[in-house]
Amino acid sequence: MKFKFLMVSILSILASPSFASPQFYGEIDASIDYIPEKNANTADRDVWKMNSNSSFLGVKGEEKLTDRLSAVYLIEWAFNADGDGSDWSQRDRYIGLKDKDIGTLKIGKNNSPLKKLSSAVDSFNNYMRNTADIRGIMPGENRINNSVVYDSPKFEVGHEANIAVSVLLATGEAQGIKSNQGGVTVDGKGLGDAWSTSLSYTTPMFLAGIAYDKAIPSNFLGQGFLNAATPHTNIDRVFAAANTLRLTSVIKPIDRMTLKALVQTSEIEPANGNPIEASHIDQSIGWLIGAEYKIPNYANWNVKAQYSQNSTSFKNEAADYDAMQLMAGLDYSFSKQVKAYGYTAYATFKQADAKDKQPVIGTGLEFKF
Repeated sequence: MKFKFLMVSILSILASPSFASPQFYGEIDASIDYIPEKNANTADRDVWKMNSNSSFLGVKGEEKLTDRLSAVYLIEWAFNADGDGSDWSQRDRYIGLKDKDIGTLKIGKNNSPLKKLSSAVDSFNNYMRNTADIRGIMPGENRINNSVVYDSPKFEVGHEANIAVSVLLATGEAQGIKSNQGGVTVDGKGLGDAWSTSLSYTTPMFLAGIAYDKAIPSNFLGQGFLNAATPHTNIDRVFAAANTLRLTSVIKPIDRMTLKALVQTSEIEPANGNPIEASHIDQSIGWLIGAEYKIPNYANWNVKAQYSQNSTSFKNEAADYDAMQLMAGLDYSFSKQVKAYGYTAYATFKQADAKDKQPVIGTGLEFKF
């Protein structure tokens, strides 16, 4: 009887209007992509692929504690809408406190402030299983384990203008750098041995951001969506601690048009766990320009195009490695939740006389809930 009384009491508390119910949300995004191999020497690897593009489920909530203070939490899991691989890898997850005047403090696994800046400028974010966005060729797109984040409120600095600051401090817990469970672990034992920060300025017509990563592990020498059995460039990806400076901007010069840009530079930071190949990398410089345009009288249609490039130089007199991706696409929004899209792309990966070329064409469907 006591147990039944306890369960009834708990259920009544959870059902009480004073208890904030969790919000269940997510996204399912899958595409069909034709990826011909233009560099095959021994086999024809032309292939149609079904790709799951950052599909995930999440639970989040906020519990009001005082007029100013709230407790917040969020948990996300990634899954494969195409059935490949293993489901339920980790995405962001945190618990924290939010003060509407001071800001939010979060503890857990968090996207870096530098990574968050790219979401406003990368029009093809997550396409082709995250290989056709800037993550495919540039360092800096990282989710950090064992991290504390402070996000400021938006401070007004003029008419319809505001600034916001975000700071992440991470500890490696003496594990050395590594990549696992959808995130990266930094080197070191102290909180703040590795960190990331960003500053953004926003108006209705303009957005600008600057961010810096210190000793945040990242991927160098990316090969995007290359589908070659024997790549001519003979480049292997290097995972190492990186110091990255990123600048972004978004401008809306006329109605319905958005122009986007990103430029960044990355260098290797010495760290426990860096591979020996990292010591040969001198500098990585990447940039992106893009545009989107909503067709007049057809508000559901959106045309977009993007060019991104990353060049890596070496200390051992090796030739520079250059990666380029050119993409164009068309979106149709059935509603705020459902979007169909199609795109075509062409990428090149070059070092000295060796060059790989990769076209692709695809279409997909995205459902947010």
